[in-house]
Amino acid sequence: MGRFVTLMIVGLALGGCLSTGEDPEVTEQRDRAALEAILTEYVAAVNAADADRLEALFWVDDPRFSEIEDHIPHPFGATTFRDIGRWIRENAKPGEKQRFHDTRFHFLGPDVAYAVSLQDLLLTETTSRVTLVFLRNRGEWRIVHGHFSTVPE
Repeated sequence: MGRFVTLMIVGLALGGCLSTGEDPEVTEQRDRAALEAILTEYVAAVNAADADRLEALFWVDDPRFSEIEDHIPHPFGATTFRDIGRWIRENAKPGEKQRFHDTRFHFLGPDVAYAVSLQDLLLTETTSRVTLVFLRNRGEWRIVHGHFSTVPE
């Protein structure tokens, strides 16, 4: 069973490359660079207290959109995400608030990938584990799910 699933995933990934005629390694390098750019922009938007820049990185209107934050008890969707954006617009100030490190990207197919990372929250001097799921839609990568959980002491 495990071998079959692995072959299916590889087949899906190669299928996307074969349909474009592009070398799979070139495709993955280009897509990885796009995902790294999203993560860089995420940090820049949060540090700039710019909710519009932040929201532009997410597929908030996708019905599969969800997020889990360590300080909010239940998973949430677009309404709560937009409420957080509203709070940022009204209250947040620019400054260095976070940084990501030890990030690893994994591709599940030509249009789905995820990243696992550590996020240092500089104001509270805590570290969170982060998983972001990326979805390519109409040729554009954005985040469709985020999970943030504080590393236990």
